Amino acid sequence: MKYLTRPLQYLRECFFCLRVGVTLRDKLTLAVATLMFHYNKRDGKTPRLVEATVKVGHLRPSLQLRDSGGDLFIFHEVLNAKVYHVQPEWLANEPKVIVDLGANVGLASLSLAAQFPEAQIIAVEPHPETVAVLRHNLSCLGDRAKVWEAAVSDQAGTLRLSLANENYKASLVRASEHGVDVRVVTMTDVLTAEGVNHVDVMKVDIEGAEKMLLTGSPAWLQKVDLMLIELHGDYGFVELRRDLTPAGLAVEEQGVAQGLARRPGH
Repeated sequence: MKYLTRPLQYLRECFFCLRVGVTLRDKLTLAVATLMFHYNKRDGKTPRLVEATVKVGHLRPSLQLRDSGGDLFIFHEVLNAKVYHVQPEWLANEPKVIVDLGANVGLASLSLAAQFPEAQIIAVEPHPETVAVLRHNLSCLGDRAKVWEAAVSDQAGTLRLSLANENYKASLVRASEHGVDVRVVTMTDVLTAEGVNHVDVMKVDIEGAEKMLLTGSPAWLQKVDLMLIELHGDYGFVELRRDLTPAGLAVEEQGVAQGLARRPGH
């Protein structure tokens, strides 16, 4: 039955596209794009930008997605598998500020914005091509969303962002023959500029730069109530607990490399 695993997965993904698309055209556009994504993973064709209006909770964003390079993978991971769904018991109060580090094309930001309709969204993404798609996808949020075109680390400046075939794997710490220089900011820079003193939810998926961001338990961690984080490389749960525990955050393992950190009692 192993040979049926992938076709069944693709079929489930297509059914999801039919559920989440608003119009028939949107449904078919998403289903075809999903199949093209799986095909283009193998033949390396140049990505084609597709657009469809989708249902994300009460939101109806017009999404732009590239049919190769990983956007469709993230689309199904975030909106179908709901990897960033926040359980009510994880938070004591309705979130007012959500920070998305490594926002990619904005799907996690949209998911969290739909879950918490009163929250301000701060989305940080360094990939110059991806950030253009991010701005479009979050435009439905209007003034609720602020996009920062930057990478985040422990020191501000400029660093080389290594690019990958999968756009979401662009990294400050992995070597690649292809790259681009990007602006780097600190979390203190972001929070100060936005006038934020408290972060209810922070999502972190920054392809290995979490080691630079979190090592030493920086003071801004005291302002965070809940962190959803994906770990990479040699920065694992031992290191995460070392850095987050002094800030009063208890770490829970949600998967092989996915963690949840929250304040006891929240």
